[in-house]
Amino acid sequence: MRLTVVAAAPGYGKTENVRRKAWSARWCEGEAATDFIRTRRWAPQVVLDEPGTEHDELREWLKHTPCDQITLITRTPFEWQNAEQVGPDQLRLPEAAVVPEVYRETRGWPALAHRWPDHETYVLTTVMPTLSAPARHLIATFARLGPVRRALSVELGVDPAAIVELTRLGVLVGGQIVPAVAESVQSATVNYQAAAHWYARNGHPAAAARLHDRLGQHRSLAALLQERGGEILRAEPKIFSKHPLLKDKAEALAAVHVARANELFAKALYQEALKHADLAMQLSADRAAREIRGRLDELTWHEQRARTPRPG
Repeated sequence: MRLTVVAAAPGYGKTENVRRKAWSARWCEGEAATDFIRTRRWAPQVVLDEPGTEHDELREWLKHTPCDQITLITRTPFEWQNAEQVGPDQLRLPEAAVVPEVYRETRGWPALAHRWPDHETYVLTTVMPTLSAPARHLIATFARLGPVRRALSVELGVDPAAIVELTRLGVLVGGQIVPAVAESVQSATVNYQAAAHWYARNGHPAAAARLHDRLGQHRSLAALLQERGGEILRAEPKIFSKHPLLKDKAEALAAVHVARANELFAKALYQEALKHADLAMQLSADRAAREIRGRLDELTWHEQRARTPRPG
């Protein structure tokens, strides 16, 4: 028996992805999938789309089923020995398919990208209710913080097991909550002071700087910017490039990104050039940054026009 588990949060295109590949399989969805399991039915190939069974019941069925090939579509991670796992990394939109701002906010999560910027209702009514209580607690706790780390989770009273769930489902990407999700939820009451000190001590100066700024702790912020301004600028160019203590560093770093954008533009590597042009604009919207960004915008406009069918 071969099992493929397609697990991700709602809106990652799980069903669409499977339909393209398993078009000849017997398809059972919801109650029909539950009935297929509980009545011990058989098919050479079957797709179980969100069956309403507990994982223990599903595992017991898998031990005895005569089905040759099973695809399980699920909104909760499911472990089975030797199962092929398909998750958010395989399902999310490619970066080149989404405008940079939307990709930064959604990390390529298809449903959020397609609804942008009207994604909040979808997050609150469709995504959040499918998550476990510990996972929802973690999101509410870290929504206005920074990187999600196990040690800080424990310190803030969050079950660190939720990190695994949210990573497997694509709600945590690179150790951070997808921004479009974090911005949609109401944050929990958090000891921001403790979190800021933890970030500063453990190699996350930009997260610490954001919290010091939010708390109005200007002396702590200034000390951090003086000591680790370069790291903070690279992590949060848009937020701290205008701070008087970092203005000169921001302009110097912007010049580096402009030079890199021009170099990539000359090699026709336009998507990579756009990333550096965007960073330059965030750091210092001077003439050089505006010029390369304008050249890339014009190129994008001409490409879109060329792809648009003409009437007649």
